[in-house]
Amino acid sequence: MSSPSAPDGALKPTLSVFDVVAITVSGVTPASSVFVIAPFAIHQAGSGVFLAFVMAGLLALMFAFCYAELGRAHNSAGGEYVYAKRVFGGMAGYATFLTVLVMLLFIPPVLATGAATYLNNALGTNFDSQTVALVIVVCSYLLGILNIKLNAWITGTCLLLEVAALLVIVWLGFGNASQPVSILLQPQIVDHGALQLAPWALVIGAVGIGLFSYNGYGPAVLLAEDMKCKGRGVHKAVLWSLVLVVIIELVPLTALLIGAPSLSAMLASPDPIGYLLTSHGNETLARVVSGGIFLSVFNAIVAIVIQIGRVVFSSGRDALWTPTINRLFTRIHPRWDSPWLATLFLAIPSAVLSFSSNLADLTSFSVLLIMLVYLIVALSALMSRVLLRDREHPYRMPLWPLPALLAVLGAGYLLVNLFLEASLRDIMVIIGLLALSVILYGTNGRYSPAFQKL
Repeated sequence: MSSPSAPDGALKPTLSVFDVVAITVSGVTPASSVFVIAPFAIHQAGSGVFLAFVMAGLLALMFAFCYAELGRAHNSAGGEYVYAKRVFGGMAGYATFLTVLVMLLFIPPVLATGAATYLNNALGTNFDSQTVALVIVVCSYLLGILNIKLNAWITGTCLLLEVAALLVIVWLGFGNASQPVSILLQPQIVDHGALQLAPWALVIGAVGIGLFSYNGYGPAVLLAEDMKCKGRGVHKAVLWSLVLVVIIELVPLTALLIGAPSLSAMLASPDPIGYLLTSHGNETLARVVSGGIFLSVFNAIVAIVIQIGRVVFSSGRDALWTPTINRLFTRIHPRWDSPWLATLFLAIPSAVLSFSSNLADLTSFSVLLIMLVYLIVALSALMSRVLLRDREHPYRMPLWPLPALLAVLGAGYLLVNLFLEASLRDIMVIIGLLALSVILYGTNGRYSPAFQKL
């Protein structure tokens, strides 16, 4: 006899901490971060990518402490916007919700667009990247509405295959060590065909890309209501997810630098990891690894779609929309126990974005949104204990408020630099989001009893 389905407005708690970690780390997709995102940092900071990713990992730990404390104290599938609303008020809640929603909208097409190269490498084909991205995004949304326990097993299994692909890089790099360890601590770039010391400004600038590469450990808090322990282990899921992500990404990047036959050739290559594979491996091995990377990207987008569904579901339950839309978003599928309409909400705009041919622009804008969300989370963690003294904080970050302060300073510094480099279009989109949040809160949020009680 099957267990009863979850009623509308409630998620069925079926996940363990291990399941949440599997889905969360799959959403980060370490392999695609190394293969698709890390090359941007390599081209910017050269061998300084190692130090940039180490600094990003330390800063990410500060954010993880913030997520862990907030996720345990404010147990909700809404995540960041719930924290902002409870700590700073309704307007902050709406602004955070829209920022998170747009961020989640952009990340799937960013990953999917970069995946086409690896599909073609694996199959020896020449499929159009936009078509491949479209198919990946559509299929990911369809899988995302299935039972979350089933998706936990699917994403966990694919994660193992993803790690296996990265182990090939580790084996080739460390097994054919060609560069001294000193290159990890003495950043070098290629300028006019010759190696030279990389300016620290470039290395620090790549920290933002490193944070984007690690991004996704925080959304473990979005699955708190899906946990059998009623979210009591969500802080463990956040911290374990980050630790695993940093290890899984940083070790292959180190092997890549150490194993490069020619550091200048690798840094100048448009495909640094492909350079290592062809230098030390063979065509068959390169195809197998490429296939694994493609699978990892697909797996990641499925995990992210699950997270999207939880945020939108929560927004309907908290009455951020009109009554009719709220009812639709809180509807639970009778067979799959998933908020299926909420999950499909961003499917069409996300599919349309997959036709964008400029992966670099999508990536830079996604990093900008991520930094905005991180700053909000850090400020919420800094002030939650101060402004909400009547709310229990079962998990307390070590050395509070130091991690939260470091997170605020780190996010603020990177955000200022990103805004200075951002295009006018990106800045106008951010201003538009803020304006829309004012309108939505003024016309709906302030009159919503459910949102005010949140």
